[in-house]
Amino acid sequence: MDFSRRLSCILLILAFTWTLVSCNIKTRKRREKGRLTGLQRQDVLQVLLNNSSYNPRISPDYEQDHATIVDVQIYVLSIDTVSEQSMDYSMNIYLRQRWIDPRLQFVNLSKALWLEIDFKLMSLIWVPDTFFRNEKKGQFHDVTVPNRLMHLYRNGTIYYSMRLSVLLSCHMKLQKYPLDIQKCPIKIASYGYTMENIIYRWIAHKPIDYNEELQLSQYTLLTHTLDNCTKTYKETGSFSCVQANFILARDVGYYIIQVYVPSVLIVILSWVSFWLDVEAIPARISLGVLTVLTMTTQSSGARASLPRVSYVKAIDVWMAACLFFVFASLLEFAYINVLARRRVPYRCFSSPDSFDNTTENNGITDSEKGDKPKLARKDSKGLHLYGKQGARYIDRISRYLFPLAFIIFNLGYWLVYYFVDM
Repeated sequence: MDFSRRLSCILLILAFTWTLVSCNIKTRKRREKGRLTGLQRQDVLQVLLNNSSYNPRISPDYEQDHATIVDVQIYVLSIDTVSEQSMDYSMNIYLRQRWIDPRLQFVNLSKALWLEIDFKLMSLIWVPDTFFRNEKKGQFHDVTVPNRLMHLYRNGTIYYSMRLSVLLSCHMKLQKYPLDIQKCPIKIASYGYTMENIIYRWIAHKPIDYNEELQLSQYTLLTHTLDNCTKTYKETGSFSCVQANFILARDVGYYIIQVYVPSVLIVILSWVSFWLDVEAIPARISLGVLTVLTMTTQSSGARASLPRVSYVKAIDVWMAACLFFVFASLLEFAYINVLARRRVPYRCFSSPDSFDNTTENNGITDSEKGDKPKLARKDSKGLHLYGKQGARYIDRISRYLFPLAFIIFNLGYWLVYYFVDM
């Protein structure tokens, strides 16, 4: 009896003790949770980044069966140069990326909507190994501090932005130069992670955004297009890639002032020789040679900044046609100069019997008078094709024929190269 009472007392004491311990543990957990929810921002970062389970060298979903989705946006600050000779273009941009890292959630740690990460702490957070596939040169901006920005949101979303200056290759088609429209791409991909770990995609809202004061010296930015450039390599696998194409239309104003108008004036100047007298040989030779040499020099200068491509460009057709018209004017003078020194052919009387039957004059024949046989012009209808008269006739025709031919060439040239897509 005493033993049963003692046992029941011991059980009651143990039960009471367990109840007290449980209450104490729950109270302590509530206090711990309340303390964590009210952590300061620097304490949250301390808890997240110093956590032994977080490794910045491992991608967020490395152990999962799905890839990390990286949303990309480009903000174009400026497009500085577009070079036809080296076929590239340079631009200054903000590269913005966004992805989710579940390991960095802090929903239960703080009421803050996001945390701003200093650039000194960015090395402690995993970022994708993004690179530009068609890059020639690149530069980070470090004045006065590295131009990088990172925000960490409550659900683990990371927003990462950096300022870059890049020189990108752009394969140009110059058949219609300088009336051409170029499509210059920018390709963004992962260098080391295949599609099993990283997949790139354009952000839904304004994937390409521009500075309001964006201006180009020789081009007009018409629009842009988005594309996918994912590529598979036999040795390493498939790598995700996104591509944006900038549509650039060349401004023709510079070339009209520097190329087209001067060449037209030189061609018109070569026509002045048609209005000079046939006998003004020094003036016409000087004018013809001067216009040919000037046209040749201008043609060489217009093509100096272009690559040595194997196909014919629009500027080549224009310069060759202008040189042809100028050279044709010089050849026209050479022809009329020869024509002006050509004598009109003569022949004897048309009747072959005129040499056998002499004409009597008062009983005295021409042969008795000792007169020589008279000569007549061969054909009075073709007199305008010989001598100075013929040369002036060719000049009069050239005054209208050359301008008419040049106008027809201009109509065909501008219609074909301005409206026909090549």
